Amino acid sequence: MTNKQNFIFFKLSWALLFLVLGSSYALASADGQEVRVSEVSQADSKISGLITDHTGESIIGASIVVVGTSNGTITDIDGKFSITASASARLLVSYIGYQSIEISVNGQSSIKIVLIEDFKELDEFVVVGYGVQKKSSLTGSVSTLKTAALESRPVSSVSAALAGQMPGVTSIQTSGAPGSQTGSITIRGKNSINAASPLVIVDGVPGDMNTIDPSDIESLSVLKDASSAAIYGVQAANGVILITTKKGKKGDKAKVSYSGNVAWTSPTARLKFLGAGDYAMLYNEATLNDNPNATISFSDEDIRKFRDGSSPSTHPNTDWYNETFKSTAMEQMHHMSINGGAEKTNYNASIGFTEQDGFLEAINYKRYNGRLSVDSRINNWLAVGLNASANRGISNQGWNSFSSMIGSVNRSSPTVGVYGKPNDYGSGDFSNSGKPNPVAQIGRDGFRRSTRQQLHSILHGTVFILPELSVKGVFSVRNNMTLDEGFKKKLVYNGLDEGPREGYSNNFHHNWYTTQVLSNYYKNFDKHSFALLGGFEQTAYHYTYTEAARKGGGNNNLMESLNTLDAASQTNSDGGRETARRSYFGRIQYQYDDKYLLEANVRTDASSVFPKDNRWGTFPSFSGAWIISKEGFMKDQEILSFLKIRAGWGKTGNEELKSDNVYPSVSTFDYEKYMFGNSLYSTSKETRYVNNQLKWATVTSYDLGLEASFLDNLIGFELALYKKMTDGMLLKLPVEGILGMDAPVQNAGKVENKGFDLSVFHNMNISQDFRYNLNFNLAYVKNKITEMRGTSGVDPDNSKYWRVEGYPIGSFYGYQAIGFFNTAEELASLPNRTGAEQLGDIRYQDLDKNDKITAAGDRTVIGKNFPSWTLGFNANFEYKSFDLSFLLQGALDVDAYIEGESAYSFFNGGNVLERHLDRWTPTNHNASYPRITRSDQVNYQVSSFWLEDASYVRLKNVTFGYNLSQALMKKLGGERAKLYISGENLLTFSGLDGIDPEAPSDNRGWFYSNVKKVSLGLKVTF
Repeated sequence: MTNKQNFIFFKLSWALLFLVLGSSYALASADGQEVRVSEVSQADSKISGLITDHTGESIIGASIVVVGTSNGTITDIDGKFSITASASARLLVSYIGYQSIEISVNGQSSIKIVLIEDFKELDEFVVVGYGVQKKSSLTGSVSTLKTAALESRPVSSVSAALAGQMPGVTSIQTSGAPGSQTGSITIRGKNSINAASPLVIVDGVPGDMNTIDPSDIESLSVLKDASSAAIYGVQAANGVILITTKKGKKGDKAKVSYSGNVAWTSPTARLKFLGAGDYAMLYNEATLNDNPNATISFSDEDIRKFRDGSSPSTHPNTDWYNETFKSTAMEQMHHMSINGGAEKTNYNASIGFTEQDGFLEAINYKRYNGRLSVDSRINNWLAVGLNASANRGISNQGWNSFSSMIGSVNRSSPTVGVYGKPNDYGSGDFSNSGKPNPVAQIGRDGFRRSTRQQLHSILHGTVFILPELSVKGVFSVRNNMTLDEGFKKKLVYNGLDEGPREGYSNNFHHNWYTTQVLSNYYKNFDKHSFALLGGFEQTAYHYTYTEAARKGGGNNNLMESLNTLDAASQTNSDGGRETARRSYFGRIQYQYDDKYLLEANVRTDASSVFPKDNRWGTFPSFSGAWIISKEGFMKDQEILSFLKIRAGWGKTGNEELKSDNVYPSVSTFDYEKYMFGNSLYSTSKETRYVNNQLKWATVTSYDLGLEASFLDNLIGFELALYKKMTDGMLLKLPVEGILGMDAPVQNAGKVENKGFDLSVFHNMNISQDFRYNLNFNLAYVKNKITEMRGTSGVDPDNSKYWRVEGYPIGSFYGYQAIGFFNTAEELASLPNRTGAEQLGDIRYQDLDKNDKITAAGDRTVIGKNFPSWTLGFNANFEYKSFDLSFLLQGALDVDAYIEGESAYSFFNGGNVLERHLDRWTPTNHNASYPRITRSDQVNYQVSSFWLEDASYVRLKNVTFGYNLSQALMKKLGGERAKLYISGENLLTFSGLDGIDPEAPSDNRGWFYSNVKKVSLGLKVTF
């Protein structure tokens, strides 16, 4: 073995694991230029200068060349340069991602040059699976989110910020509650009835996107098709979200940055209940509708007093919502970072704090974030790094949760005062109307507290074996700890006892250990370019839990220990599970003449959750692209700037098993106790069948894309057509009941999604002072279940949803409402459901034409809970030191089912809504609500009557900012600063009344609405 071979072997022995991906540049956009020249009193052949971007930040490594010569230089870490040139020379200044500029020296010795970002730049780098690629060279469907979309928005989670940003990526934020302002992400439709969440990769390893401070994010990519996501194999069926956090830059001087905002929040929607006068009037009418011979509860004089407020102590008009909840709440977010780098080492460290108050005094949330990354090039063949993060979130609320409190509010009559006896009005003697008084519970019912803590560390080392070959190893440890605690106080008021004290303490621990080895090989020769990736990954997951609870006894002043409660009532349990996955994968990329692009991926995974002989699966993908605009026949035209067509095919997996379906290593038994004679015996029995052929579902995806831009990239679009087919979705096929055990899950179901994604952009620099960019995206998906193997029927988790072949996942199933019974003749002759219908009740369509309304023959799919269409429109305008941006986001062709207190009159003895005034009466047949009742539930059957169009368009964000001048910042000792005001969810256009369109699609109004936010913010760098 030669000395050189010995040295290579020595370096290989140092490889811990894995790949070198190269450096990634975040390229901005805009064209235009600005040159600022300092007046000097004398000409000189030596020229010095400073180059910055439009915000005043120094640009490191910009190129300056004397036109017509080989004389050139680059800017240093302060953006400064020095070059020798004649007084009449011209300088060409360029930097990747910015528009090049040519200027005349004109005898000057000091020049300041401001480069403007190039909107027309297409070759930005995009993070993909285990690497980065030029955007123009992608052969798969990948969308990206620029960090500027997050920087001035008062969002505490990344998932919530994705709404409307990328076509095919649906983000639904169902709650605005403190600590729960996250979005549920679905990429190109639902692939299974069992699981639909995408895989999230943070800095190369699986992570949690909602625990990251948005200010720490450098880039975010979404892999939407199998040709781009198959490299993640069995985890990638629902798409992949790749997040890269910020790092320092080598050679950059230390910079300290702060960003923060303070926000005021209010609900986006609330149910509109009637006042006491209308309540009493409708109460009387409903009483008589239930029983014409009944005695009404309120006289005309009572109703008059409720309306005019002449006797508030005896005839109150209580707005329980305003009495219970605050109209506004405060939020604040703060983030500080320091980053920089020397010749061989770069670093970034940050801390963050988020605090959110709720609309109840007891509700609040605090989160603390910390992150550190250090990367060092030890020598010319070894680089090492560390990326560590920690966060701790603490969520507080009363023992009665927000949903419970708003349920009490919705059920409380406005004719009942907050306080009890008339002569004690306002004294603190809370009223008791036979149900909990929500105002009495505030601050007196106890607490619930949830503490969630995450520690995540990533160690990596890279060995550069040859100029073209490197190996990188990564070891990651992620620990999630959750502690849920609660204590219920004993609360008695006005004779109402809300029950004994009780408490609980539950601990949950999740640990992930990930090991990766990745090798990369790059080679260019002539017009050919190759990139090879080979990798190994292994992940182990450990989960344990302990739960404990007691009830009775105790003291209201001792709430932090279960030991104060009755020991005889104690219950506890513990358990856990372990799973592991091992994977091998590879990728080959080939380019010829930067025009013809080919890529192939393959991954093989093994998972411990499946039987030993059936746990391996292989997931390949192939894709290709042709950049037509680089062909010779395109050179002489000036209209088409870029044109690429691409196509891809691939398979990904869906490890959709729930914890109770994980393949057991032993038979599944339950333990019981039975009496035989006079003795109690412990026994065991097998509880369910086991399927030793179980494996993951497979999603096969086809993708065809077209990318084009025109007029020097002034306008352009990207269109992708796709079809995804899920095979092997897990179902419980029926077994004979005589066998006495639950059916095992089997790979039997099929689902299909097909649709398109469209993104259109337009950028324009009007002048040196004014520029803008616009982006519109639109996506359509048609989802349907294509195979249920005889198991079509009700969703076991919610009877309003059915799983029916030929219809979407999340389909509402019920009767088709066609109006009311308006006349006695209709009531006698038309089909009815129960035979107890009365005038003003809902009529249903007789689908099977047998003159009867039956559950078996006359129910059908009446709607769906997932939108077919999603859209977004993003606009950004910059004028001198001012900038304005807004984001419109929407969803179309989606339904919501409204029931309970949010739909029915006097439900659970509760309130009535404004919509109930337009009820059916003998003189009002064209009503929006059936005859009003208090207890008759003949109209409450699941039907299209209670289904509402939940389509909406929302002004998701609008931000106005001002950048302080460089002269002022220099006096203040800073580099740049921006003040801004931002609004979130300010306007919503929807047909829903009192319900937020992003709220749970099946609800009774017991939810924390999304919130409007108005925030003031500051960003500053020193």
